[in-house]
Amino acid sequence: MTRPLARLGAAGLVLLTTLATGCGATGGSTGPAESGGPGRAALPPGPVAVRAQEAQRVFEAYAGANAAADAALDGSAIRAVQTGPLLAESLAEYTVARRTGAELPRAGFRRPTFLIPDARHDRDYPRWFAAVSKWEDRETDRTSALHYFVQREPEGPWRAAVASWVVTAPETAAAPPSATRPDFTAHDPAAGAPRDLVRPGTPVLPPPDRAATGTIRTSSTPAADRAICDTLATSLSGPATGPRSAEAVAAERRFTPGPFTTGLRSYVSGLADERLIRGYTYRATETGAPVFRLQSGGSLVTCSLVREHRLAGSGDGDTVVFAEGSGTDALLGGGGREWRRVEERSSATAVISVPARRNEPATVLSCDCYAPQTLSATASR
Repeated sequence: MTRPLARLGAAGLVLLTTLATGCGATGGSTGPAESGGPGRAALPPGPVAVRAQEAQRVFEAYAGANAAADAALDGSAIRAVQTGPLLAESLAEYTVARRTGAELPRAGFRRPTFLIPDARHDRDYPRWFAAVSKWEDRETDRTSALHYFVQREPEGPWRAAVASWVVTAPETAAAPPSATRPDFTAHDPAAGAPRDLVRPGTPVLPPPDRAATGTIRTSSTPAADRAICDTLATSLSGPATGPRSAEAVAAERRFTPGPFTTGLRSYVSGLADERLIRGYTYRATETGAPVFRLQSGGSLVTCSLVREHRLAGSGDGDTVVFAEGSGTDALLGGGGREWRRVEERSSATAVISVPARRNEPATVLSCDCYAPQTLSATASR
């Protein structure tokens, strides 16, 4: 899966002012994601911590299987190596690609660095580890892919459950961040992805708290740390323009200003059109991924978010149209048809640095909230 650099969704939105005629509804969905293996049963005693050699084998096998499944748009093959939110995103991406005739960009992963939890317990399933790697032919980019892998039972298959990206290299250009230009340029509907994904000032992944053994220390308060995911979801929810709820305003203050908080809100506001009513509801979903400690004493939390995007024409004759070839248009049957109302459900992943002191703001290191993967869409005419 190429996530998060190739996405077709609301970026392809076009607005038309026409007389809405007729009525009806249509929609598309990729179906539910795989929920994972069976629950915990009687497990054998003994340490079950992941070893670096095992992580390397899992990563290499996944990289090859993922590339083959993407090339063939093979849902059965991708189910064998993915689960959770990542599987839902891949299946949706395959559906869109089949309906539009598009080929997915090649996504080879190279040069992994592993984040292996240091905890060793007699009964420590599901087991997790994360991998930070480079995209093939893009090894010099400042960005890196981030995958979380899970094994839910002894001798069970390893599958990638969550994927995102992070900035892992410092800035080299002398140009400072601009206070006037947006954090992100406009989307290019033809390419289906944001241009200039990383701007000056985009935060870099802080160093993890690595033990002498090479493993990464984990947070002693993972549940409290993961609560930041709900806070981020609240901060991003609400109308695209106009007054926001007191809860959303208060939640936004829990984060440092940046491209994935204040910058994202400014970007969404810039899409405003008087003929369009637009609103968002985000909710965080639990993945069970480990919460790693950082050298600063803080924590690294990866959040899986589901976004519900509602659009409607503001006047009696106003309609909504998505550009042909976009993910939403494909799930609505294609053809760039006009709709009175559209409800779109998408998946996004955010990576957050949570400070050790709770009164200090957290920093969103990355989020594909600008172009989340469309999972399903319904519309009325």
